[in-house]
Amino acid sequence: RVLAHYRASEDAGTATMASSSAVVSILEKIVSKDKDFRYMATSDLLNELQKDTFRVDSDLERKLGLALLTQLEDASGDISGLAVKCMGRLVRKVGEPRAEEMVKALCDKALTGKKDQTRDIASIALKTVIMEIPGGSLAANTAPAITTKMLDGMGSQDKLDETINALDILCELLGRFGGLVGTQHQRITTVCLAYLDDAKVPLRKRATHSLAAVAAYLSDDLLVHVVSTLLEKLKAGGGKPDVMRSYVQAVGQISRAVGYRFGRFLPDALPLMVQHCRAAAEGDDELREHCLQALEGFVQRCPSACRAHLDALLGCCLQYLRYDPNFADSMDDDGGGDDGMDDDEDDDGSEDEYSDDEDMSWKVRRAAAKCVTATLLAYPDAVAELYKRTAEPLVQRFREREENVLQDVYGAYVVLCKQVAGAARGYAPDDPTSPLALLRADVPGTLRSTTKVLRAKSPKTRVGAFGLLRELAAVLPSSVAEDAAMLVPGVLAALNDKSSGNSNLKIEALSFLRLLLVSNPPEVFRAHVSTLAPAVFANAKERYYKVSAESLRVCGALVRVLSGGGGDSGSACSCVAVAELKPLARPLFDTVFDRLNAQDQDQEVKEAVIMSMATLVATLADEVKDDVPQVLRVLLERLHNEVTRLPAVRAVGTVCASPCAAADMRPVLPQLLPELTSFLRKASRMLRSATLTALEALTVKYGTDFDGAAADACAEEAAVLITEGELPIATLSLRLLVALLLRRPALAAAVADRALAPAIALLGSALLQGSALEALKSFFAGLAASGEPRTSQAALLPPLLAAGGAPGGAKQALHSVAKCVAALCTGSEAAQVQATVSKLLEGAGSDNDVTQRLSLLCLGEIGRCCDLSSVPQVEQAITASLSSESEDTKAAASLALGGISCGNLQRYMPALIDRIAAAQASPKQQYLLLQALAEVLSSISAVGQHTMDLSEGDQQRVLALLLGACDSEEECRNIVAECLGQLALLHPQLVLTALSERTASPSANVRCVVALAVKHAVVERPHAVDAPLSSAVLSFLSLAADSDRSVRRAAVASMAAAAHHKATLVAPHLEVLLPMLYKNTVVQPELVRVVDLGPFKHTIDDGLELRKAAFECLDILLDACRPHIEAPTFMAHLEGGLQDHYDVKMPAHLLLAKLAASEPATVLAAMERLVGPLEKTLNARVKGDAVKQELDRHEHMLRSCLRAVDALEQLEGAAGCTPFRNFLTKTVKGPPAMREKYAQVQAERAEAEGGGVVVAEAMEMS
Repeated sequence: RVLAHYRASEDAGTATMASSSAVVSILEKIVSKDKDFRYMATSDLLNELQKDTFRVDSDLERKLGLALLTQLEDASGDISGLAVKCMGRLVRKVGEPRAEEMVKALCDKALTGKKDQTRDIASIALKTVIMEIPGGSLAANTAPAITTKMLDGMGSQDKLDETINALDILCELLGRFGGLVGTQHQRITTVCLAYLDDAKVPLRKRATHSLAAVAAYLSDDLLVHVVSTLLEKLKAGGGKPDVMRSYVQAVGQISRAVGYRFGRFLPDALPLMVQHCRAAAEGDDELREHCLQALEGFVQRCPSACRAHLDALLGCCLQYLRYDPNFADSMDDDGGGDDGMDDDEDDDGSEDEYSDDEDMSWKVRRAAAKCVTATLLAYPDAVAELYKRTAEPLVQRFREREENVLQDVYGAYVVLCKQVAGAARGYAPDDPTSPLALLRADVPGTLRSTTKVLRAKSPKTRVGAFGLLRELAAVLPSSVAEDAAMLVPGVLAALNDKSSGNSNLKIEALSFLRLLLVSNPPEVFRAHVSTLAPAVFANAKERYYKVSAESLRVCGALVRVLSGGGGDSGSACSCVAVAELKPLARPLFDTVFDRLNAQDQDQEVKEAVIMSMATLVATLADEVKDDVPQVLRVLLERLHNEVTRLPAVRAVGTVCASPCAAADMRPVLPQLLPELTSFLRKASRMLRSATLTALEALTVKYGTDFDGAAADACAEEAAVLITEGELPIATLSLRLLVALLLRRPALAAAVADRALAPAIALLGSALLQGSALEALKSFFAGLAASGEPRTSQAALLPPLLAAGGAPGGAKQALHSVAKCVAALCTGSEAAQVQATVSKLLEGAGSDNDVTQRLSLLCLGEIGRCCDLSSVPQVEQAITASLSSESEDTKAAASLALGGISCGNLQRYMPALIDRIAAAQASPKQQYLLLQALAEVLSSISAVGQHTMDLSEGDQQRVLALLLGACDSEEECRNIVAECLGQLALLHPQLVLTALSERTASPSANVRCVVALAVKHAVVERPHAVDAPLSSAVLSFLSLAADSDRSVRRAAVASMAAAAHHKATLVAPHLEVLLPMLYKNTVVQPELVRVVDLGPFKHTIDDGLELRKAAFECLDILLDACRPHIEAPTFMAHLEGGLQDHYDVKMPAHLLLAKLAASEPATVLAAMERLVGPLEKTLNARVKGDAVKQELDRHEHMLRSCLRAVDALEQLEGAAGCTPFRNFLTKTVKGPPAMREKYAQVQAERAEAEGGGVVVAEAMEMS
């Protein structure tokens, strides 16, 4: 440490010497009489100051400061400008005493300089210094001094320029360090309020800005005084119009600055803004604009408080959205049709004739459009009502003559469409009152209005129109496509536009056209393709790469339209163009092939043309069969190029999947297969994934034509990729090997040598499930079916069983091995199955617990796909194991019993029902038998299981049995609820009727089972249970208000499942259900009890799990049913969760971060109240004797809290909350350990967002 300190001191000394030497040389030149010498010297000084190693002694600091102060008065503007930049850099490099001297000197020059130029440049320099002051003690010392100087400098009424400069500087200072001058807030507000009455516009304007800058830091009392003063002035009225405008502007800017704190003034402020807006004198458009801007600020910053005044606010906005006193336009006649179009042409002519540079009414309309946009964003829960009020006025304003206003109108309508799309999930698809249904009904009229705009002369206007159409098509593609005929002329005109610089117009038109083509059936656009195709082909040859790339993507979409089927249309691909469009096939191919052959073009164009050509060959190969070999050769060349390798691999996969005979890749197989195989060794995961997919497609289609050595090399490389570390890649590798085994069984020995060991090792993974497990099952089945003696069923069974019985293996491995063993038996001869079953029966009687469990699970899986009723020893072995001393063995036997029952329901089901009925006196035995029943019911209700069902007698017996078991032990009740839910999926009306009758049962246990059964009766896919469940779901979920906490918890769990899988079941009833759910988030004292343990007392909270479940349900509802949730009420209950137990705080922190992203204004309104719970969480300390588990829990809670704090800090306006700002400074960024944790959290968030700059800043802070 001593040596390191010495070396650091030595390095610092060396840096100081180097900087001092350079500065001395610069100071000699900076006083030269030659202007060029002075300029170069000042420039060199700026370069030195920008170096991190710059250090000088105190004497040179003083000389530098004096020299730069002198340079500010240089006659050359370039030199004084450089001196300003140097001042900003120098203040961060010198000691605090010297920096304070510089600031005082600049204040004097800015206020008392003899020349106007001196005062102006000194003011600029002082503002630059203020922005560069790093904070800390320097800011604490200089901010009050600057404030005093500026306030003193405003005293003279006859020095307008000095006062303006002082207000400008004060505004900059308050914006950064307003909280450091608290003792002078009273004086600042008094001075600024006085200047609002001044006759001079510049003074009023700067006083308004300064007042808004300081407002964020004012105490509540002083803020009340300021705002009340302004509102009283506005209420009194009678002042000069320009002064009244300043008052309105000040109120609007203060509301934006203080955010939620302005909510208390809205009952007076909002009606006043509406009143002054409507009462403004003729021609006083500036006042109307300021009033509407203030209303926009109210909605953005205080949406909760504005909700009560929404009608008045929206009425005012819509009134002035059409405010155009100098231009007569009959908006009421905008109903479409030919007459409307003729009127539009007349309007265009009159627009050319009309000109009034003094007309400022467009600013009023623009402000109104922005206020409408803010309102739509602020109230997503009221989107249905807002749509009814705003949609028609917005569409009418598509005839707006001012381009800037029209863009804001488009923006408002786009926001409306997005809000409608976001609300769609909360309504049934056929609900006529849903916002989506309302939008669908208005689409024809909207398209008629937009069609007129597409004929406008302004490219910017048409770009905005296409952006609006694209959003509309994304929400309702089929509705837009129905009226495509009226849009084609506008699209064609945009594509044929020859004006220079209109690339954005073409890109927007092409993007819209592509969206329509890919999101609708091909036959919809066949009538228009002949008209559009030539323009698309011409744009594909454009030199600007973005236009040509988008045109090529449209060419790929046109292929679907030209073909007789295929693509997303659902019909088989015919490989030829439809008769009426055959003439377009050759021009389409020539257009794409010319760009494919070109060498010198942008990467985006290369990718687009490769994929378009692949789609064309795969779909229309028979139309261009003579050119297919040439295309394949070019694709092979693109595989050699690293830049085009990935799209070329994907193109190979696309062509391979083609059913067209002409899309034959065998001529290039000898070169293609080794090239693709070599890509499996590349580091790029995307490339390996695409290559494995392409190789699988090649193998399935041409596997018998592979060269033996090339196929062997492919299998070898694929086997290397079978690892637990990359399960998706391993899955694709296994699928490739299965395809190779199917097409080339002779490879079985080689595949077994290379891939069998890693595949068996993969079976031991605890992560193995889903597609990876299915691929493994297919792999082992493929090996067994290959005919190779080394990979026969008998040869594979021992290593599989050994993998399952490996000591220390994961429990999941037993189930995975059992499924793979069953896959070996599927399709095997009866003798082989019998041999396997006999071997497993030996294992079922083993003394080894793991071997016994594995054998039972294997028997169950085999019995699921093969009828084992002919082997009575199987049922006997499983029945015997149900009485084992090992709980794990009994659980395995239960699953096995359910599995073999699925293989022969008629044989096993009656016996299973009888056993369950007979085991009522033994809850543990009954639980195991019920678990077997659950296996049977879940297998029957699974997708695609139409081959087996319960007989009518078994249905009635099972239902009666389950309903009779509702009042049993808790573990049995849970499995009974699951069985009832699965049975409801099979026979909805029967089961739901029985459950509904028991919602009022006197037994809490029965009600609990009923509530929980709904959770298992809701599935994500469309199902026959949906209709009867939707009519009864409210009665089930209303059990969330039950008197028993277990029933409430079950109902909350079912509510969460219903919202997650089918939000439309829950959304219509949220008005009733949400109050019940909110009540369950509150700590209930009657559920908290204290247990006396002698030396100490232990507090038990029986309601904790219920509250945790309630917050998790709220999390799901916020994602699934956002339009039906009132954010302020939601926020109020979330605040309680932030002060709750650890298990509740974790989901509450996540909810807070989500709400901050979706409802920033609501969160800002509660920001001050959030500081206390968050600070308490971060300041919490664990006991000195805490164990590792407690330390880990505490660390997780801190990081969870810091993520929520980070989300809050990202909010615009968060800095205006003084308690939160102080909390950040003292608690979050103060202690080094907490600061480092916070930096890590920010870095993680930035990495997830892909923002390297934020990562760097966060790590620098750390």
